[in-house]
Amino acid sequence: GPGRSIDTDKYHVICTNVIGGCYGSTGPRSIDPADGKPYATRFPVLTIFDMVRAQFKMLDAMGITRLHASVGSSMGGMQSLAAAAMFPERVGKLITISAAARSHPYSIAMRYAQRQVLMADPNWNRGFYYSGVFPHIGMKLARQIATVTYRSGPEWEQRFGRKRSNPDVPPGFCADFLIETYLDHQGERFCLTYDPNSLLYISKAMDMFDMSDLASLIDQSAARTSSGRQALPQGVCSSAKQTHIAAVTESDGHDTAELNCQDSINALVHSLRNVQMPTLVLGAQSDILFPIWQQKEIASCLKKAGNKNVTYYELDALYGHDTFLVDQVNVGSAVKGHLEIA
Repeated sequence: GPGRSIDTDKYHVICTNVIGGCYGSTGPRSIDPADGKPYATRFPVLTIFDMVRAQFKMLDAMGITRLHASVGSSMGGMQSLAAAAMFPERVGKLITISAAARSHPYSIAMRYAQRQVLMADPNWNRGFYYSGVFPHIGMKLARQIATVTYRSGPEWEQRFGRKRSNPDVPPGFCADFLIETYLDHQGERFCLTYDPNSLLYISKAMDMFDMSDLASLIDQSAARTSSGRQALPQGVCSSAKQTHIAAVTESDGHDTAELNCQDSINALVHSLRNVQMPTLVLGAQSDILFPIWQQKEIASCLKKAGNKNVTYYELDALYGHDTFLVDQVNVGSAVKGHLEIA
């Protein structure tokens, strides 16, 4: 807003609803022109890269050739990182907050659990519930699981402790402790504002996100271009030139786990080689969904890829993954400072 960290007196802010979502862009509940019914689970599985390409198609339609900055947090931080790598000539600065260059097993597992409880609701009906009963229970339980990953144990210890909502009532199996009533409220509120199928598609896109995959997309695009076939949208392939990555062999004395780890780091560095604009990477020490080592990994790989203007901050706030929503003073100051550097 005016005078705030992202100052709308200085900057024009463009915030898109991603494809697959339910707030305007085409998604599972959009109407399929072939039969006049919602796509539901006939909608194609999407990637973060698909979302970013769609965003830049929108910018093309608006006549916007270059952004002052690409800014995002959580899944938005994945998108901002992907945007800078896919369209480096169109992004002036990069800010990625509480995000990752690739999803790790814990976050994948938690999102899988959310999808499973949602799909276990009989009213989900394989995704075709739009003319029937909304899968309320499954959606509520999925959101409760998600909420556990958004905050931190120390914060909840301070905020709720072991307090019960009504100590004068005998304990029961419904929401009893304050933390349980909080989860119940968060789950109920989310049910009323979001489409369950969109949750499935977007959470799966987050699971599949791996910036290392961008290298193969670039290679495929170059191959299609050289063979005369249609290439991926402009910006995905900024150059057909390949950078050789030396593979470490087991004869070097490293074990297989080390080799795989080094290979995966090399692939990340290779995929981030075009991200040379001033970059801010920010994370929270208490984040369990996108743990701080993932933001360190982004910053480290960017530096290895040759970016000499990487700023890395980590906050010691108690709010877990939601720190970027709650700690507006520290997060906002870092964002403001990076946007306004020359």
